[in-house]
Amino acid sequence: MRVLPLAAIMGSLFAGHAHSAIISEDDRQDQSIEVSGGQFTPLIKVYQRYDDNVASSDIDDISSWATIYEPSVSYSKQFGEFGKNSYQLDYVLAHGAFHGSDEDTYTDHDVSGKVNYEINSRHRFVLQGGYIDSHDERGSRFSIGTGEGLTEPDTYQQFYTNLEYNYGIVEADLRLQFEYGLLDNNYDARFVVDASGNPLDRTRERDRQTDQMLAKLYYRIGSATDLTFEAVRLDVDYDFTRTPENELSSVEMQYLLGVKWEATALTTGYAKVGYKDKNFDLNSREDHSGFEWDAQVEWEPKTYSRFKLSTGRSTQETNGEGFFVPGQNGQGYFVVNTTHELAWQHDWNNRFSTEALYRYSEDIYEGDIGEIRDDDNNGLVLKAYYDMSYWLSFTLEYVNNDRDSTRANLEYDRELITLGVRVALK
Repeated sequence: MRVLPLAAIMGSLFAGHAHSAIISEDDRQDQSIEVSGGQFTPLIKVYQRYDDNVASSDIDDISSWATIYEPSVSYSKQFGEFGKNSYQLDYVLAHGAFHGSDEDTYTDHDVSGKVNYEINSRHRFVLQGGYIDSHDERGSRFSIGTGEGLTEPDTYQQFYTNLEYNYGIVEADLRLQFEYGLLDNNYDARFVVDASGNPLDRTRERDRQTDQMLAKLYYRIGSATDLTFEAVRLDVDYDFTRTPENELSSVEMQYLLGVKWEATALTTGYAKVGYKDKNFDLNSREDHSGFEWDAQVEWEPKTYSRFKLSTGRSTQETNGEGFFVPGQNGQGYFVVNTTHELAWQHDWNNRFSTEALYRYSEDIYEGDIGEIRDDDNNGLVLKAYYDMSYWLSFTLEYVNNDRDSTRANLEYDRELITLGVRVALK
């Protein structure tokens, strides 16, 4: 399964879209075709979905059926002595056709690759990267509360890369990990006419580049338990600022102390707490510092039943709030997000399994007049998997999302029902 780098960055970029779970369809082992000494895996996924509020609107609910096609191919190969090294290439095409709302039809592309290279037992590298040509659903991210006014989804391109170096044998008491990651986010231009009658690109201020550097220390304190310490530097650089007082570029420093354990009393997980400083490039803007945490525990009372509890607090970019005109509801500089999530996955037999997930999150927008906005988000996911054979499986999913906000026009309720078919082409 492809693992995206810069997990914290990507998580904030896609906040509000995805829902995590204990397992996913991509965790399933598919039959592959041997090609040139490697494994070639083609897949086709087709979803039929009903969405009762496509644009996440509080005033004009637009409902629609949608058919989503997701063909993908993956190629992986081991190389080097004893197969210690490997690489993997992935491509996913996603096309969503909305039958009752043509404005929401989209076509996305996702190309990625990953290389594992081990010099010896003490020195290991992981290099991964990719290119994403994707979209924001109407009513999400920069169009929250205004999605029904768009004639098509906002589209963007992302390039990301991440280099990870690990020092120390896996069994060593002391191990080190270093990472450098880059995420470049660019939106396609969307022009409107300003008050003077001139064309204005309303997406230009969204483009930004994020650089991440991480250093992490693992110290073994038990047979399956590590004490961890990590320091992370995040440089967020916006490509364009329309007025000097709207500059949002910043440098963040985060320090986390934690513990990571595996298979201890039927549980696996980690917990880390720490502190973050966010220093803005604009000297007149007040910097931010605060307490943050990230924890996740998986409990497996039975081999066929698993629970996952996760919680975290992090500082995120405003994704649009910061571009509001100062004096109109205030101007946001950053978001403090707190998220709690509980999931349960159960295998009823070899073919049928279910999953239930509940998530609650709060987004507090801080700005020039203190707290300018507070959103409470609730999400429920119920999902059933049925494996008819090794090459054919079905899913049925129900999703309910709602947001309460101190700004009434941002509140919404949304339900989605999706039937999916997954076909392995061997």
